[in-house]
Amino acid sequence: MRKTLQLAQIVRFCLSGVVGVGSYYLILYCLTEYLGVWYILSATIATVVNYTSNFILHKLWTFKDKERNNIHLKVGKYVAMVIGLYLFGTASLYLLVEYLYLWYIHAQLILTVVVTILSYIFSKRIFAPKTN
Repeated sequence: MRKTLQLAQIVRFCLSGVVGVGSYYLILYCLTEYLGVWYILSATIATVVNYTSNFILHKLWTFKDKERNNIHLKVGKYVAMVIGLYLFGTASLYLLVEYLYLWYIHAQLILTVVVTILSYIFSKRIFAPKTN
């Protein structure tokens, strides 16, 4: 039963993540290709949109966290996670593009898998129900 619940949670995490990731790639590509914005700045803007939508969806739907008390603590933890993942992802994106000569979209696809796994692990801890 527990494995079924955990699998359902992972599926919800991935489905709700599709909304954020979809908007991420759309913003990244449009800003970079059509507006000529540097890919790192495009990635930064896209990250803000992605993680804002993900916080709401993961809190309410993925992890079914209805708690309203101390939401500022969860927001703080989530922002810390986002900053850490952003720094890791952006540095990795830069290295993959500039030194391994990958196209920025291919590099980002690789990083999306890695960051998604890390994000699930950290988000699960942030939104876990309190045990007494």
